[in-house]
Amino acid sequence: MDVVVTITEYKRQLKSIGYAEATIESYSRNLDLFRRYLQDLNIADLRKVTHQVICDYQQKIMSEPVAMETRALKLRVVKRLFEYLCQTHRLLINPTEGIVETNRQNRKIGTVLTVAEVRRLLKQPNLSLRTGIRDRAIMEVLYCTGMRLDELLNLQVYHVDFKDRVLYIRKGKGNKQRVVPLGKNARKYLKEYLEKIRPWYAKKNPRERKLFLNQSGLAMTKSNLRVNLRKYRDEAGIRKSASPHAFRRSCATHLLQNGADIRYIQKLLGHRHLKTTQAYTKVMPVEVKQTHNRTHPGIRKQKSKGKKSE
Repeated sequence: MDVVVTITEYKRQLKSIGYAEATIESYSRNLDLFRRYLQDLNIADLRKVTHQVICDYQQKIMSEPVAMETRALKLRVVKRLFEYLCQTHRLLINPTEGIVETNRQNRKIGTVLTVAEVRRLLKQPNLSLRTGIRDRAIMEVLYCTGMRLDELLNLQVYHVDFKDRVLYIRKGKGNKQRVVPLGKNARKYLKEYLEKIRPWYAKKNPRERKLFLNQSGLAMTKSNLRVNLRKYRDEAGIRKSASPHAFRRSCATHLLQNGADIRYIQKLLGHRHLKTTQAYTKVMPVEVKQTHNRTHPGIRKQKSKGKKSE
């Protein structure tokens, strides 16, 4: 089972099952690092990769002066490769069995904006300009739904349902689909954008069906959107990241702080595993504990008994 041929095949497999472009690029880069490592060991057949080879590779990764999550990603892709080979019956024994990713237990989720910071950001677009209305709609949708950047950019006009007050995500991570609710503010600005702004942009490119367009009538790109968000962040005087993923984290965190069930948040964000969503409970443990104490019936019952005994 040739290393180069099999890794190339796995890269194609990632694309066919709907992995996001950014994920495929990251996986490809880290798979190439593993391939070169095997090449240095004169291993040309993946069937000759033993558990000890993987342990040695993990030790090499751990010694690198890079962030813990970067180390975890380098190892994660190797684990996924051998899981794939076992699932397709190319291997009977998985040499990565028992290998723990370097930082899963202590993983941190990154920047989270406060409610006040989000409000300041939302006020930055100039609503007397077409671009301002479009950008306000984009930020409202990001904050309301917690959707990923790729999911936002893949939205098409017919994915908006104002009657049922939802958005249909047809191209989620892993090619999964889901439905997310549209809150009052998101509906307001998205409707204004669709009725007044998008038709103006679409005159230059009437065949384009993507929801969010630039002034040339072309679909918005990742770089377009990130540049705009950085500009509004600077204008709002915020030093934290205001990336699309920061909106996603903030959406989840603020829902959790206000008592939303974590399984609801899991479905909203499109997480496959609940443990991924549970990482958000590390952000504001005090607020989570307060919500638990305020809403859990067992705790409330104990408090009421205490008052009666007084």
